[in-house]
Amino acid sequence: MSPDAGFDFDDPFMNQDNAHTTPQLPNSVRSGSVLLRIALVAGLLWYSLLGWLIATSDPTNVNIRQIVESDAVVRATVGVKGGVHVDHVWRGNVEPGPLNIAFPENVRRPGDFLIPLRRNATGWEITPARIGDGARLVYPATEATVNRMQELLGE
Repeated sequence: MSPDAGFDFDDPFMNQDNAHTTPQLPNSVRSGSVLLRIALVAGLLWYSLLGWLIATSDPTNVNIRQIVESDAVVRATVGVKGGVHVDHVWRGNVEPGPLNIAFPENVRRPGDFLIPLRRNATGWEITPARIGDGARLVYPATEATVNRMQELLGE
């Protein structure tokens, strides 16, 4: 009988030539890695789409009812110390120049704002919105907000 009798040399554990080769993965493991790659590509595409939507969206929200119920609507600059200076009047008889109003604490920062106003016993105040607790909303004077305000006021 030959010394090779009874041995299968195609067996990777018995054949010394195949001892240093990488074992083959089962099909289930290979298909799992393909699914993982597909999921990663789909996730990257999804986040890319969300980023694009955020970058190109126009989140201009103006409380239409607050604007309609206002006696005046102005574009004003708020100074570092909270002083308000009216630059442009869209509606109402507010004079351009300094305006003595209580500006909301949560928005008190320098910048240009669109401010809906109503008359009170002593002059002007920010028109409260009829939402929640009657918040006094002002709007940053971005190009989109100015365009929206012009649409609402028919200018």
